[in-house]
Amino acid sequence: MDRKVSTANLKVGMYVSKLDRPWMQTPFLLQGFFIEDKAVISKLVEYCEYVYIDTDMGEKADMYLDTAPVTSSPTIKINQRLAANRMAEDILNASKKPVVYTNTKTTIEELPAAKEAFSKATRCVAHVMEQDARDGKLDVSKVKQAVEPILESVIRNLDAFMWLSKMEEHDNNSYEHSVQNCALGIAFGRHIGLNKRELNTLATGLLLMDIGKVKLPRDLLTKQTAHTKEETEIMRKHVAFTVDILKQTAGISEHVINIALTHHERYDGSGYPNGLVGTQTPVYGRIAAIIDCYDAMITSTPYRQAISEHKALQNIYNLRDKHFQTELVEQFMQCMGVYPTGSLVELSSGAVAAVLSQNAQQKMKPKILMLLDEKKKPFKRKPVLDLEKPGKKPLFISKSLEKNAYGIDIKQINF
Repeated sequence: MDRKVSTANLKVGMYVSKLDRPWMQTPFLLQGFFIEDKAVISKLVEYCEYVYIDTDMGEKADMYLDTAPVTSSPTIKINQRLAANRMAEDILNASKKPVVYTNTKTTIEELPAAKEAFSKATRCVAHVMEQDARDGKLDVSKVKQAVEPILESVIRNLDAFMWLSKMEEHDNNSYEHSVQNCALGIAFGRHIGLNKRELNTLATGLLLMDIGKVKLPRDLLTKQTAHTKEETEIMRKHVAFTVDILKQTAGISEHVINIALTHHERYDGSGYPNGLVGTQTPVYGRIAAIIDCYDAMITSTPYRQAISEHKALQNIYNLRDKHFQTELVEQFMQCMGVYPTGSLVELSSGAVAAVLSQNAQQKMKPKILMLLDEKKKPFKRKPVLDLEKPGKKPLFISKSLEKNAYGIDIKQINF
């Protein structure tokens, strides 16, 4: 019996009966063959989005593209297809966090360590992507060296890394983008109460979920205009490339692989590569989808201007129960705050500030770094105000500002 399978889900022992394109357009000479080793899988991933396997002749797949998603019992379905993370799922259904983190350093105190962690992580990711990923196998020790300093920094202070990321230039295909996703994942996991082991798993998956892009044409990654429909289809192959690399790397957990496989799936089934619905996508994949989309919106590309963090959160919220699970969206909003760290805001007095850190109990009243006074003149010495603590003349945030409002370049701010 022929069944349609994504090339990301192939394994040794399967019998390939048909391809998604004419055989003559591929290097496969036999029209029907057994997958004998991982090299054959890599070649199939390179040429095909999906293939057909004969389940009577060879090994069966864990997931088939010709199986209609079942929404009536998604929990049973996901256990049959992709490994679910019970701890994270239970946290979403519980009212109490298993681990409660508190900042042990202020944002300003943590900034030097966060900067060092960011630089070290970026160097490690560059090595992993430029050398290991191109060879098809990763150096797990380098991955750990990238993740652990970020993890420790975000645990000490939730906001320092978020602030620092605004000070760095990055784009959607850069190493910094991967590091930013990793940090956002740790921040979100910290917020919902994951333990350090689970934080590490989530962070590793977010760091590595796009490494397959190294196998895409470089001119496509650096293109200065929007991708055509055909180019978009090629770009989407990075998911299969990533999964193939991760499966060939010892020490990479199934949960990390599933983050890479599912971070472009959507809650309503409109995503890719498998059109999974609801909780058929494991919870870490659902989290990764939100974080990847959020960071893409706040990052400029040659053909799309970044939007403010506040506006990006509004967009994410408007996509709840469509692209993203409502419960996860609500937790993400709580984690990031009404006015995310690093965003520009205007106060009731007319003064302008940047959000420095969040107040856990008063999300509308963060700590802010004053930049411009009421007449929009720069402060010589930038004071830090805690809006949670009323002064002689209480201030409040009147509105969020777009990036570079009033000519402010947040990357040029010095303390």
